[in-house]
Amino acid sequence: MINPKKIMPIVLASVAIAVVTACGTKVRQAGSNVTDPHDSPTTFDNPIIKYDTQDPTNQVGDIIYTADPAAMVMDDTVYLYTTHDEQSVGADDYRMYDYRLWTSTDMLNWKNKGTVLRYSDFDWARGNETTGNAYAHHVIHRKDETGKSLYYFYATVEGGQTDDEFGFAIGVAVSESPEGPFTDPRGMPMILLEDTAAYKEHSWRNIDPAVFIDDDGRAYLYWGNKQLWWVELESDLIHLKGESYTVDENGKMQNRDTSNVKINAVDTLPNFEEAPYVSKHNDVYYLVYAAGFPESIAYATSKSATGPWQYQGIIMDPLPGTTTIHPAMFDFKGETYLAYHNAGLPGGGSYRRSVCVDRVYFNEDGTIKPIVMTSKDSSE
Repeated sequence: MINPKKIMPIVLASVAIAVVTACGTKVRQAGSNVTDPHDSPTTFDNPIIKYDTQDPTNQVGDIIYTADPAAMVMDDTVYLYTTHDEQSVGADDYRMYDYRLWTSTDMLNWKNKGTVLRYSDFDWARGNETTGNAYAHHVIHRKDETGKSLYYFYATVEGGQTDDEFGFAIGVAVSESPEGPFTDPRGMPMILLEDTAAYKEHSWRNIDPAVFIDDDGRAYLYWGNKQLWWVELESDLIHLKGESYTVDENGKMQNRDTSNVKINAVDTLPNFEEAPYVSKHNDVYYLVYAAGFPESIAYATSKSATGPWQYQGIIMDPLPGTTTIHPAMFDFKGETYLAYHNAGLPGGGSYRRSVCVDRVYFNEDGTIKPIVMTSKDSSE
């Protein structure tokens, strides 16, 4: 079986593929010594996730490799979801079985919430002792019609294709808690190979999902490798707008029909590789993504969540030791942050990555200053 990661590695849930509404961002100069009224940190002990301990930044223990950050902000807490790299000794491939959750109320001190979802929680997903195929993801919150909070976990896993074809798909799982357990309400993927067959042929094209809910309540799913696609979602966030189907006795989907679904392709982003992540800051929509290979972080802006997107440039160059980078940009307590991954831990590399976070600073015209990776030594 051809290893798609060796041909073109998947960017970490990338910009997640994640999407967070962010408002109220202030313009601040990089390196400014102006007192921050929010007392927000400007340097970080990157990578921020180092150890599989209760305090993953400071409490020394077994090293854990994480990647593809996706951030969700709820009240005074950041929920940072990551993939989990478990490359086998002597192997040259991704090995990823589960998704981890880390939380913080100050961006400096993090709590380890453990595993919240496994690839095998999707009955249709495939994996083995070599690879679990639990790739990039995104998590978002919305209240249902009764006012109940629900959390939606969009994940890239292999399997679930028509005629059992090999290929990556995007599924969704739902929980009443940000910590899970998450369960699959569809019983089948949201995005299949057949949905994008008119555009690309490679079997790992449908990766890195990210969802954005606009101010008017309309929701959009973005994803892709070598091509960016987006589609509007139904208000339940688990079906594509226009998707029709029947259900079996267990409420699982059958006879899926997407003839009335409009899947949109974006062809205006230079060197788009993967990991799209959409957010809104000061009435401007930002799309960050992984560009080129090895990957850098690029971004584009728009007046709408559906584009057109105006390319703005590169804000982070490729990092040493890893071919992927996977961004997620989000607001927390009045400031904007970028999560991404590097290969900064001992033994790190393209298949053993580590999640980092740094501040985002805007120019007066709303463009983003180059992202500077900080470390514990940066504040000394």
